[in-house]
Amino acid sequence: MRRTTNFFKYILTSFMLLLCDRGNCQDLEFGPQDPTQVVSPESLFPFARMTFISFSIYFFIGLSLLAFFLFSKRKQWRPPILIQDFPSSAKVLTTLTLISYGLVHVFALLEVYVVTKISFKSTSEYFFYMKLPKLMATSHTHFFGHGTMYFITSFVFLFSRVNEFWKIIFISLAMSAGLLDVSSWWAIKYGGSQYEIFSAIAGIMSVIGWGGMAFRILYESWAVGLLERKV
Repeated sequence: MRRTTNFFKYILTSFMLLLCDRGNCQDLEFGPQDPTQVVSPESLFPFARMTFISFSIYFFIGLSLLAFFLFSKRKQWRPPILIQDFPSSAKVLTTLTLISYGLVHVFALLEVYVVTKISFKSTSEYFFYMKLPKLMATSHTHFFGHGTMYFITSFVFLFSRVNEFWKIIFISLAMSAGLLDVSSWWAIKYGGSQYEIFSAIAGIMSVIGWGGMAFRILYESWAVGLLERKV
C-alpha cells in the first residue's frame, strides 16, 4: 500500500513538472531557487540613483528659493483693509471655507492611515504597487488642490496684522508642503522607503503653515473685535 502511494506521488510530481515551466515551478518549491529571481534593491528600484540626483536637485532649488524669499530686502506693507474690518458676509465666507479646508486635512490624515496601516503595510508598499498613470493622476489633482487651497488661505492671510516676515514664513511653509509631499511620492516609488521622511516633513509643514494661517484668520475675524470692545 505504501509503495503504491509513493508511486502515485512520484507520477503526480512528474506530471506537474511537465506542465509548468521553471519560473512557475519556483512557486511550487520544486528544484533550487533561480538566482535571477532573487529580489534585490537594485531590481525593485532600478532608478534609485537617478531618483536621488533628481530629488536632491529639486530639494536644493526649493531651499534656495525659500532662502531668497526670507533674506531678500522687503518693505513693510500695511494692507488697505484688515481682516477684522471685513464685512460679516466675508468673515462668514472665510470661516466656512477654512472649515472645509480643515476637513480636507482631517480626511487626508485618515486616508493616509487607512492606506499605509490597513490596506498596505507601509507607505513604500503603497506607492510601489501604484501604477504610473495612477500616480500621475494623483499628482495632478494634489498639485492643483494644494495650490488652490493654500493660495486662497494665504491670500486672506495677507490682510492680517502679522509682520511681513512671518507672513512669508507661514505662506512658504504651506505652499512648499504640497510641492514637497507630491515629489516625495515619486521618490518613494522609484527610490525606496528612505524618502518617506520627506512626506512626513511635508505633513508637518502643512499643519504648521496652513494651521497657523487659519488660526490667525479666525482669530482676527471674530476674537479681535470682541476683545477690543471689552477693553
